[in-house]
This record gives sequence, C-alpha cells and structure tokens, in this order.
Amino acid sequence: MRVLVTGGAGFLGSNLVDALVARGDTAIALDDLSTGSRTNLKPGVTLRVADVSNEAALYQAVTGQEFEVIVHCASKTKVVESMEKPELYRRVIVDGTRNVLALARDRRARMLVNISTGGAIYGETPICATEETKTEPPSNYGKFKLEAERLAAEAPIPTISLRLGNIYGPRQRTDLEGGVVAIFAAAWKRGQPLTVFGDGEDQRDYVYVGDAVDAITSAFAGTWTGVFNVGTGVATSVKMLIRVMAEVLGPPPQVFYTAARAGGVELDRSCLDSSKATQTGLWRPKTTLADGLRLTLAA
Repeated sequence: MRVLVTGGAGFLGSNLVDALVARGDTAIALDDLSTGSRTNLKPGVTLRVADVSNEAALYQAVTGQEFEVIVHCASKTKVVESMEKPELYRRVIVDGTRNVLALARDRRARMLVNISTGGAIYGETPICATEETKTEPPSNYGKFKLEAERLAAEAPIPTISLRLGNIYGPRQRTDLEGGVVAIFAAAWKRGQPLTVFGDGEDQRDYVYVGDAVDAITSAFAGTWTGVFNVGTGVATSVKMLIRVMAEVLGPPPQVFYTAARAGGVELDRSCLDSSKATQTGLWRPKTTLADGLRLTLAA
C-alpha cells in the first residue's frame, strides 16, 4: 500500500512511517520541517518538503505520485500560541486540511485519515467525553481543528477523523505544549528541576504513541468513517505522572511549582471515552501509562 503521511517527519508522523515500513507498505513523508526533522526518518524513507497550506508547493512536491491512503498529521499544535497567531493557525490547520483533501481526491486516494484532537475540542470534561459530548473548544487551535473535521466530513472521499488524547513516546519534542513527558524526561536527565504550571492537579488522558499509530493503521480498512476518540479513559494528574515517571527514573532532582499559563485556555481535566472505537472494532488502548513510560524513557 502506498501511503502519504503529511507531517511525516514529526513525532506522530515518523512513528507512523516506521510502522508502515515495518509492515511492508510504501510510506512517503511530507513535511515542511518547521517542527519535524529528517533525523526522525530512517534511511530509505522518501521525504518531500512542502507546507500543506501552500497548495502549489504541496502539489509540486508529489508530482506524478498517487496514493491509496493519505494520513493528515501536519498541523500547528501550540494552544497558547494559537491565541496569539490565529491567522497562522487557521492557514495551516484549516487551509492545509482543505488542500490535502483536494489532493486526496486528485490522486484517487481511497480514503483519508485526519488527525484531530480530543481535549482541545471538547474543553473541560468532568466526565470522559464521548463523540456525542458537546464540542466547546476554548482555543483557536481547537476551533480550527473542529473546522478541519467538518471539511473532512464533507469531502467526496471516505474520511475518518481521530480525536487523539495527549500522545507521548519516543521522538516527542520538548518545546511543544503537549510534550510534558518529553519535557520532564529531559529535565530529569540534566538534573534540573521539573517545572509544573499551577498546582499539578491538572489531568490529561495520556496515550502511548504506538497505540495511536495502531488506531491509524486500523482505520485503513475503510470500514469506519466519521469521528472517533482515541484515548484511554484514564485522567492522570501531573503529580501522578511525576510519581509514575519516578518509578522508572528515580526521584526527580526537584519539582518547582509556578503560576498557571496565562491565556485562559488551559484545561483542568481532559479525558476521552473511546468506547465507540472499541465497540465497533476499530481500536482499543493496549499500553498502560507505566508500560508506555518505560518504553519511552528507554528509547
């Protein structure tokens, strides 16, 4: 199978590319390298450099290429920054998705997997959100991701949008807001204090990147369309995350608490109910947080 992965040199995209190559597919990574890196890709993997929001550059990068499946991972992902740079985020997320959907149709792809977000779309979730939960994105990032989902749903080819929880794992950057595991692990390694914004009681649904990749490749069967949550149904506080990481790395050098981030877009609790994915046979989480952290921290 020939698969185009936008954002293919990034954290999630490169882990997906690895899985595709391992199972014998032909994976082509497309990335503007703004946050992705060539070093994330193994030798022999084709990389096309282009910005998905630049339609002409996108088409030129894949001239003459056809794909059975396109996985759209490319995005801007900083929630706070999305409030400061709304035009940039709209261009990349909304216009970029529109361009990739048009490309999928032009190249006769049989389906497109759109990578969306869980927490940023639902807002606060005192109870783990199902796909029927009202969407109340507090940030531009979440609003634009929701708009991208609507574009995918209206496309003339089969699409599925996966609303991912907070994914973590090997190759995650330390300068992106959702990468708390990578940020803490790097500080641990350098012997520096862990900085916690707020009181450490904020909760997130942490999903191991290998499980997220399984959800994506499962979707290739084409049996499912629409929107699906990809989460564990377990909300873990920052304090608990540190305790579980300490079981692998030993006690942290120091934990420093500081004021919560400004902007009013950070969530107290984000948790996803993935019963729909489980009941329909699309996906179920396999990796516990403790096991996922061991895999991540050993990489």
